[in-house]
Amino acid sequence: MQYRPVGNTGVRVSLLGIGTMRFTGRENAIETVRRAVKLGLNYIDIAAGYSYRSPEENAEAWVGEAIRGLDRSKLVISAKAQPRRGEARVDRCLGIHTRDQMRQCIEASLRRTGAGYLDFFQFWDMSQPSHFEAACSGRDNPLVALREAREQGLVRHIGFTSHGGPDDIIQWLGRVPDFRFITVYYNFTNRYVEEAIAYAYEHQVGVAIMGPLYGGILVGHSDAFDDALVELRSMPVQEIAFRFLFSNPTITTVLSGMNEASHLVENAAIASDRAGLTPGQCERFVRAFQDFTKGEAICTGCRYCDNTCPFELPIYQLMGTYQLSQIFGLPAGDEQLERLRDQHKLDAAKCHACGKCTEKCPRHVPVAKRMKHLAELLKSG
Repeated sequence: MQYRPVGNTGVRVSLLGIGTMRFTGRENAIETVRRAVKLGLNYIDIAAGYSYRSPEENAEAWVGEAIRGLDRSKLVISAKAQPRRGEARVDRCLGIHTRDQMRQCIEASLRRTGAGYLDFFQFWDMSQPSHFEAACSGRDNPLVALREAREQGLVRHIGFTSHGGPDDIIQWLGRVPDFRFITVYYNFTNRYVEEAIAYAYEHQVGVAIMGPLYGGILVGHSDAFDDALVELRSMPVQEIAFRFLFSNPTITTVLSGMNEASHLVENAAIASDRAGLTPGQCERFVRAFQDFTKGEAICTGCRYCDNTCPFELPIYQLMGTYQLSQIFGLPAGDEQLERLRDQHKLDAAKCHACGKCTEKCPRHVPVAKRMKHLAELLKSG
């Protein structure tokens, strides 16, 4: 496994990190984390809100059980809490906007993981100026609690995750020198934050990448990619996608939400191989995907839209079906359409284009437009 320094913090992390968002349950989480550590992965990104079932039954608590008995000094654990004004859900570390709320989140993460200290604590999804204000403005803000926890040795370094634009990210790094680590959404077809990544690297701030496979979409083989990269014809798309990121020296670690042993082993092997892509190959890969998707925004299945639909429609699931059928043109999409016709609870025609899900979407997917098209497809079939 390759390791890289996290800016000037003195911490070194594996090039491939453990994302904990997509665990299917407690046993899956424990098995995945322990196998990953044996393969050399040492960076674990956790959140109470992942796979949340109760304050003590979520991905964060499962990771705590997984690392019990392991050498803590060889692990790098990063927790997070979402800064927002309004009603807070402290049990999930969502909507945090006061010192005391953040303190409760820090203590809960320490209790659930049993880690003793957290190497990093990040503001989660700080993507808009209002989020920064909720995190860092006023005398009684969450940043105060993080600084106090750092002084007490409970948190070693502070950072933030973001789906925002590069200008905001750069501004926040300048305004709060405490931020020594950022996590941003980036892959070969979502490169809008490159300027921010370069800025962070120049200022010795570590950079973690989320969404390397566009929510699991960038997998398998494609004629479009084979034609663009003839010399890599035998290489699956997911491997090219990882190599695209691993070849970038400004990136510290790449998070992958792995929940299958085969995926973990494959990805760890790629991260252990120092053979990367050339700049020319990277550029051709980008152009091939843009042609393949016709430039349309893609739902990654991040589920930020969960619980926003007044008709309880699983937006991410319906968008996934739409994409497989109408954007990627894969047989699996047509098969899923057929199954949807028999599931009245998933009737896309219920969508009234209220926009609540779109407001939560970090990729700005035109959900209402696609739901209308999906309803027409289901009706015509």
